[in-house]
Amino acid sequence: MMQALDELNTQLTELLGKLTALPAEDETVDNLVSDLLALVGKRQLLLNTLLADESFTDKAYLQQQLALTESFTRQSTEMRAHRQALLHLGSKSKRQVNVYKAIDANR
Repeated sequence: MMQALDELNTQLTELLGKLTALPAEDETVDNLVSDLLALVGKRQLLLNTLLADESFTDKAYLQQQLALTESFTRQSTEMRAHRQALLHLGSKSKRQVNVYKAIDANR
């Protein structure tokens, strides 16, 4: 189970890296976000199973998983905020272009 969790952590890290590198308007972002949600769900199930196992006593491993959870959460939050800012900037730019087009059309 620990090996499966470690593999999921690697996949999550790689996926977050891909999402961070892609521009907001890239069409593959939606699919990658869906993949991210699926991986997070699987990770949560594995963590719940691990925590329910009374024979598992590796406190250091659990602390490592908690640190990874906090890191994934922080990265996801920062990425979401950055993408929202980019989308807002894009819509602001479109509005400005439309204003200039309207001005040109009235000439």
